[in-house]
Amino acid sequence: MADARSIILHEYPTSPFAEKIRLALRLKNLAYSRVEIPVIMPRPDLMPMTGGYRRTPVMQIGADIYCDTAIILRELEARFPMPALKLPGHEGLAQMVAGWTDGRWFQSSVAVIFGENGDQVPDAFKKDREELSGRAFDTDAMKAVAPMMRDQWRARLMLLEERLQGGQGAGSGLYLIGMKPGLVDIHAYMNVWFMEQNVPDFLEQCFERADLTKAWYERLKEFEGQEPETITSRQALDIALLAAPRLVAATTRSEPQGLSPGEDVAVAPDDYGQVWVEGELVHADSQRIILQRTSEEAETVHVHFPRAGYLVRRL
Repeated sequence: MADARSIILHEYPTSPFAEKIRLALRLKNLAYSRVEIPVIMPRPDLMPMTGGYRRTPVMQIGADIYCDTAIILRELEARFPMPALKLPGHEGLAQMVAGWTDGRWFQSSVAVIFGENGDQVPDAFKKDREELSGRAFDTDAMKAVAPMMRDQWRARLMLLEERLQGGQGAGSGLYLIGMKPGLVDIHAYMNVWFMEQNVPDFLEQCFERADLTKAWYERLKEFEGQEPETITSRQALDIALLAAPRLVAATTRSEPQGLSPGEDVAVAPDDYGQVWVEGELVHADSQRIILQRTSEEAETVHVHFPRAGYLVRRL
């Protein structure tokens, strides 16, 4: 049964960003519990822990709440260093690759997938994603540009093929960097998985000219890991309520804005889903910011965000 020491992943099965973390957990063979959250809002038991952050997934360990795959992967690697995913050659590069896979490549994935399947999308989902992104969820427009976006998507996939060809020439091309899977592979895997779940025929067409990439993808899919325990959102909230956040140095290091522990600040993504999460600043460095929040439902929690891709302002 899950407790304050357990990894709890708040996610839903069709989320490509959640699949990133599920793959990392499989590669590390870590036990974890999962809460299946709704695909669309509301999420009443999760919001008291995150302060309103609404992207998927969220990782919880006790009363520490981790928002965004970047900080989740960093925390998993710090707490459970073996087997390592931050391998030689992945340092720094992995997050640079993530900026590409989560940005331009993901945008072309969305256009291809919803251009193909947009007629099946419920109105409630469209409305929810419009609120999340701040722009119209126009499936007719996606359908119109889908042929061009298919070209874009295939071009990005072929960059993986070029990388694997280069690695093969060096005698170490099983994965994108070397003979073991790591963080770069996890980020690159996401959009291929997303396409397979939704437009598999198109993916197979792309694989016809990308034999190495297809083999790389199949290797990653073979990792099984441990079967997660499913718990309810109420159970997860109760775990946070009865736990205390992990001790962390109350410090800031060379903050460009001169932020100091104890200040009230707000944090939000810099692209979409700009819900400002407010709290008391506990810790900030070049890669992480931690806010302390209190609520009746969860009492005291620490909410962790990455720095890259997130805005911070004083209240």
